[in-house]
Amino acid sequence: MTLRNHPRLVVLIAALSLTAVPLAGVTSSATAAGAATTTTTHTPVMGPSLLNAQQLAAWYFRNSPVTPLIPAFGGHPAGDVAALAQVFIDDGRLEGVRGDMAFVQSQLETGWMHFTGSQIPPDAYNYAGIYAFDGRPGLANCVHGDSAPSRCMGTPQHGVLVQIQLLRSYADPTAKTAPNRFISAPSDRAGDAPIWEYFGGHNCPCGKLIWASADGYGLRIIQMYSQALVESGMAGACVPYAPPLPGPKSGTGYWDVTRDSVVHAFGDAKFFGDARHLELKAPLTGGESVTDGKGYWLLGRDGGIFSYGGAHFYGSTGAMKLNKPVNGMERGPASLGYWLVADDGGIFSFGSAHFYGSTGAMKLNKPVLGMERTADAKGYWLFAADGGIFSFGDAKFYGSLGATKLASPVVSMQRTLSGHGYWMMTQAGQVFAFGDAKRYGDIAACRNYFGATRMLVSPDGRGYWIAAGTGSITAFGDARSLGFPATVGGPTIALMANS
Repeated sequence: MTLRNHPRLVVLIAALSLTAVPLAGVTSSATAAGAATTTTTHTPVMGPSLLNAQQLAAWYFRNSPVTPLIPAFGGHPAGDVAALAQVFIDDGRLEGVRGDMAFVQSQLETGWMHFTGSQIPPDAYNYAGIYAFDGRPGLANCVHGDSAPSRCMGTPQHGVLVQIQLLRSYADPTAKTAPNRFISAPSDRAGDAPIWEYFGGHNCPCGKLIWASADGYGLRIIQMYSQALVESGMAGACVPYAPPLPGPKSGTGYWDVTRDSVVHAFGDAKFFGDARHLELKAPLTGGESVTDGKGYWLLGRDGGIFSYGGAHFYGSTGAMKLNKPVNGMERGPASLGYWLVADDGGIFSFGSAHFYGSTGAMKLNKPVLGMERTADAKGYWLFAADGGIFSFGDAKFYGSLGATKLASPVVSMQRTLSGHGYWMMTQAGQVFAFGDAKRYGDIAACRNYFGATRMLVSPDGRGYWIAAGTGSITAFGDARSLGFPATVGGPTIALMANS
């Protein structure tokens, strides 16, 4: 779905000048006003531009509260935003940097090209606060130059190129040996910030300052860029900060478990603990919440069970010698037990969960990757990587992808509220509906998400969430947008409802 008639996103940007930090040991006291620090998109600095100069200029004039102080250059009249945006795109293409995002960064740095309150004057053609160190005296203009290191770039074209080269230097370690460098990141952090989330404050896992001291600086740029994407008609599903569509919403919370064994709670879902500090014998591969949302289990690849909150321990395969590793689980009746499923479709039943059959003795074309219980928990489906479906107990067969040629394996399955249908989702982010399941969209066309890992149906069954390889979680149908992790700790291994 493409958002064309959408509410305008409100960007809380004052006339800020967030100073760049191209030299080690220099900090900035500027802050990113209103910057969100609770979400991330794993957005790379390097790559192609998605927006052209006209789209960037249109976004600028829709949102800028000031007149751009851009001089005439290269035959273009003063104030020609599109001409300057084209320089960003062209230089970005030469350096392999996303020039459209660099242009958006320049709006944050210059207060929408007006330089209000900045120590850098408009005729410096410095669009990224480069060499604007804290405590350095402001510069009225560049007529008589500047003390070293000079904040005056000479021409708009050179100012843009310096910004683009510095971005590449922080993101790409090969920039160290690239020719014709005008500027480079400090040697102790060159190549340490491949994604925008690492730019600013304490955001970089490298433990060093990248670009600005304001926490959430990179996230603010991503938010502004997402606004430009939405206003340019990009598909809402592919824009992490797209405004939600109007209408009733379902779901008040969920837990997102990432590969680093961390549980992230969103909405009214409460955090009950996780395995981040445990020495695991095998990595986590899944999880399940109890019915009342007051606890959850985390599942290890060896079948080890870790119980939190009101989730009780009913046994595990952690001490067993398994034919194949365990990769999925489902809660049993009244959350008083659970099933575990292994790659060969072997089923292990604990507590109130009854055994209804398995594929453990069958020769499978592809491994079983998970299971889904029926509405009354008196049966279950197993799904394989090729989309094959195996029904047991009162689970009815509504179709499969076993005979379909898929571009990527099936990674997740969810049943409908009635239990008379189900969805399957591939690693590429494509959703297939069977029985009474309805398609509400997917992320198959979103190249920026690097595929999908898990899906979760909204409480009323009229929508679902999809967790992407980047950590983003996108809502479809009436599923409420609740957020996604602030840390880049690997893809989602479990997405659990709090009800």
